[in-house]
Amino acid sequence: MPSLRRTRKKLQKQVIRWTIWLGITLIFVLGMFSGFSWVERQVRGLNLPRTIARVNGEEIPRQQYEQALIRLTQFGSHRLSPQDWAFFKEQIFRELVDNELLRQEAYRRGLRVTRADINKRIDELVQLQLVSAKQQYERDKDFRDFVRRQYGSFDALASDLRRQLGRQRSAFEQDLLMEKLQRSIEQEVKVTEKDLLDTYTKFRLRHIFVSTDRFLPKGKQPTDQERVEAKRKALERAKELREQVIKGEDFTKLAERESDDPVTKRKGGDLGELSLDAARWRIGEDAMSILPKLKVGDVSEPIEGFNGYHIVKLEGKRVEPPEDYNKVRYRCEEKKCGNIWLGERGEKKCPKCGSTKIKQIGERKKELLDELKQQRVQERRMRLLQELRERARIEIYDPELKAIAASREGNTEEAIRYYREALKIALENPEARRHFLFPDLIHYQLSRLYMGQGKLKEAEREIRKALDYSDDNELHIQLGSILLLQGKKDAALKEFMKVAESSPTPSQRLVLANYFEQLGRKDLAEKQRKLAEKEGGSGGLSIPLTVR
Repeated sequence: MPSLRRTRKKLQKQVIRWTIWLGITLIFVLGMFSGFSWVERQVRGLNLPRTIARVNGEEIPRQQYEQALIRLTQFGSHRLSPQDWAFFKEQIFRELVDNELLRQEAYRRGLRVTRADINKRIDELVQLQLVSAKQQYERDKDFRDFVRRQYGSFDALASDLRRQLGRQRSAFEQDLLMEKLQRSIEQEVKVTEKDLLDTYTKFRLRHIFVSTDRFLPKGKQPTDQERVEAKRKALERAKELREQVIKGEDFTKLAERESDDPVTKRKGGDLGELSLDAARWRIGEDAMSILPKLKVGDVSEPIEGFNGYHIVKLEGKRVEPPEDYNKVRYRCEEKKCGNIWLGERGEKKCPKCGSTKIKQIGERKKELLDELKQQRVQERRMRLLQELRERARIEIYDPELKAIAASREGNTEEAIRYYREALKIALENPEARRHFLFPDLIHYQLSRLYMGQGKLKEAEREIRKALDYSDDNELHIQLGSILLLQGKKDAALKEFMKVAESSPTPSQRLVLANYFEQLGRKDLAEKQRKLAEKEGGSGGLSIPLTVR
């Protein structure tokens, strides 16, 4: 077995990466598999589906979902509010779906994890843990004595660590598969110096925007089919306008007459100078690939934007690379110095200590290329994930998650129906809380949905039922806002004062200040703002409803 000294030197460059990986995987991910049997035993007595959803036919077990929620409660130091729970449940479910989609994509690409891959990862972690354990002792002898006393030998300690890690092979397999998928995506992305210079190019542009809204029926909620038809007509009209420009019509005058962008229409479609990133957000994702190919005077094919199509004319461009673009990075090899700096090519000595023992260790241009490559890889991964989501067949079985999805899609009545199903399960069995099915959370969500419909009496009824289970400040704030909307100012003030006197968070104090202002109590509002500032600022502020 290699000495710990040599091992530490060999793994020195990997310590930060693996420490992060251990923190995420061993504490956050590996727990997913350790509690499956507990969840399986407990769910048998409830009317809860053991599979919360299927993604392209593949199951997502309730165990994974609940173990992620268990880790969430262990990760934070503060109690989660109903609002927090609603947010995190949706995010965790989305993450589980995304992980399954990426796993399926990896298999589609022919990527596999072998037993040898997993064993290698376990061996690396064992070595890292040995190095980390040794660093807890000031003297090597103390560490060796401890190992001999507790395990008999280093080999026995390593075997024990290997055995413990071996119980988590499924988690290692998933992690390694994602690493292979990441490398596969990286191989798809090629970045050249021209691509880099394009990011420092300013494009002077004019555009004509054709909105899909122009072709939607007026005075009613459009159907999905009508939206598709409006999009088709907008593209067709954009092509017609481009053809008019190609045949000689003045672009500026055509923009003044035809563009649906009220801001630039008066200026003949003038967008000014935009960087490539700015053009992507102003025009559309495809601007990133289309604009660099245009010559001055060219008019683009229609570019799909957020709500329509853009025809773009390139009137000029200029490249402005950063000042350090052609500089190189040096390191001083003098042991007492070790200075690292960016300088001109051909420098002979360290600007800090004057030593001539310097070494060129990189080029700024190469660093910028690497940064752009990582950015493009991340963008490619996000596009891939979005494509997978759009093509996916996702069937949700858990009633609460069904409600969350329906609410997100704007199907309020459907969301209310599914929340009622979840509430029935929660009320029929006290053990439901152990499966993160909370009556107070469900009543809170129902109250929010009724508020969105303007049904204030129903909203008040639900939030009061939530308060039967929990005395959470968020619930009192919600009740106060409902009472305020109903004109019951004294009752609303009473609810807000309960929160003010119960050690609220700084963000809750700022919400209270807003409501106290609306109630004409500027003295109370100012007091809450001062306390919020004193206790830690406005982190996590959610904007309250303004009541008129």
